Amino acid sequence: MIGSAINAVIRDRIRDLRDRAGLGRDELAARAREYGAPESFTANVVGFLERGRRGLTLEELLALAGALEVTPLELLGDQAAVLVGEGQVDAPVCPSCGGEAGQLEATLRGDVAKLGDLGPLEDTLTKTAIRLAAEIDGLRGDGIKELPRLTRELRSAVEQVLTGRRAAPDPDDEDDDLDDLGSPD
Repeated sequence: MIGSAINAVIRDRIRDLRDRAGLGRDELAARAREYGAPESFTANVVGFLERGRRGLTLEELLALAGALEVTPLELLGDQAAVLVGEGQVDAPVCPSCGGEAGQLEATLRGDVAKLGDLGPLEDTLTKTAIRLAAEIDGLRGDGIKELPRLTRELRSAVEQVLTGRRAAPDPDDEDDDLDDLGSPD
C-alpha cells in the first residue's frame, strides 16, 4: 500500500519536474547517472517510472532528486511523511547548533537521543553522522552532486553504530563463555 502510493507520487512528480526543467527522458537519465544512478538507468527506465510500471530504489531516488535539483523529500511530495513521520516535514529548531536544523539532521538527532548513553566510539560516530546529515540538508545547486557520496558515508556511520550496539556484550550477562573453558590440565 505504501509503495503504490509513493510510486504514484513519484510518477507524477518526475514527469512534472522533468517538464519544468525542460528535460527529455534521455537527458534526465543521463543527469541521474551523473548523480549516482546505475548505468542501466536509461530513458526507458524513466518512462517506466513515469507510467508507474516500475518501482524506484533508494539510490535512484537520490540520483533523480539530484538530477532534478530538488531534495529527496521534495521529490516524494506529500508521501515524504511516510519516511519522516506525520507532522515532521518541517525541521525543528536545533538547540545545540543555535539555528534551525534540516529535516535529516533533526530526525537523526532524535534517533540518537533514543540510544541513551553512548560509548566513546559511538559518540564519535554519531557526531560524524549528524555532521553528514547537516551537510546533506544544506546541499543546493551543484552541491547536490555530493548527495550519493554523503548518503553512503552517513549510512556507513549509522551502520557502524548499530553494529557496535548489536555486538556489544551485555555487562549484566552472567553466562560468561570464559567460565566454560574448564581448568587447565
